[in-house]
Amino acid sequence: MQTPEFLLAPMDGMTRASFRSICFDYGADGATTEMIQSLAFGRAKRPMSPAFQEVLARYPGERNLAAQLIGSDPAAMAESARRLEALGRFDAVDINMGCPARKVVGSGNGAALLKSPERAVAVMAAVKAATSLPVRLKLRLGWDAAHITAPFLVRQAEALGFQSVTLHGRTREQMYLGPVDTPAIRAVCDAVRIPVYANGGVTCASDALAFLRDTHAAGVAIGRAALKAPWIFEDIATLRRGESVGSRRAPERVALLIRLATLTCGHRPEGVAIREMRRFCGWMLAGLTGYDAVLTRLNAVVTLDGFRALLEGYLDDLEKRGDLEIHPELLPKPTLDTVAHRQARRMAKWM
Repeated sequence: MQTPEFLLAPMDGMTRASFRSICFDYGADGATTEMIQSLAFGRAKRPMSPAFQEVLARYPGERNLAAQLIGSDPAAMAESARRLEALGRFDAVDINMGCPARKVVGSGNGAALLKSPERAVAVMAAVKAATSLPVRLKLRLGWDAAHITAPFLVRQAEALGFQSVTLHGRTREQMYLGPVDTPAIRAVCDAVRIPVYANGGVTCASDALAFLRDTHAAGVAIGRAALKAPWIFEDIATLRRGESVGSRRAPERVALLIRLATLTCGHRPEGVAIREMRRFCGWMLAGLTGYDAVLTRLNAVVTLDGFRALLEGYLDDLEKRGDLEIHPELLPKPTLDTVAHRQARRMAKWM
């Protein structure tokens, strides 16, 4: 039996090389780049912009890394797959048919392809024929409860010789709301021989192991939970060894944030990178004494040196007080998951 794998799921605007590197350090078994728009990449005639170069960046320590293509035109997707292979830096091509964002599906891409199985298969076949790289597929159960197309598309992926599939256990209509349909994922896993990775709803390491068991999947792709706690991959390995998982103390969290900021500044303007670090600090410092005051002070920081000085000073204060542990009573509400739910509700109103 194949050893289960726990992957970092792709998240637009989040799974850049800098953040992926942190997750690989904690033992992630694989990852996927941010979305690469096939119409832009496949037809580009000029040198790539710095922003696009960042999407295509890969660090030496990354393993099992797939480039994520999004689009609905078979020819453009095929040309993009050829260009990605020519770069010589990715281990596979991943086709996105799962993104539910309004701006994506409005262009007929992402989860919109679940409404058009014939076009979806044409895209899959074109990409497979265009590259010698392994091809993977990420999708949702279907567009809505009346159009569950994942079982058909996964069978087609198997017939085309795809390497694997990642299946999110909700429909596009559900966005990120409501329970993940574990039995539906299990039915797909049991019906095919191709490896299927379960995705959706994982909030901690024990969730991931229960999800793996209940779905019969080859592994689990973890998204939003890794944003809040990239050490989830190490926690999973700890639980699988039969050991208990402890809380991550302040020194580890601060060191992680400084490293992530340093890596991010290597790809984008310093001020932009440091502003983006505010949300990671909100997630990873939550529960430490006085973290809310640090977040307020962080709003005035625009340089890497200032960021490092603020966090190191904060850690020094905690160490002097002997207060390095997470305090559950200080954890904010809403949690990361309910923030995502609120975003999904707002998006649902726009549809």
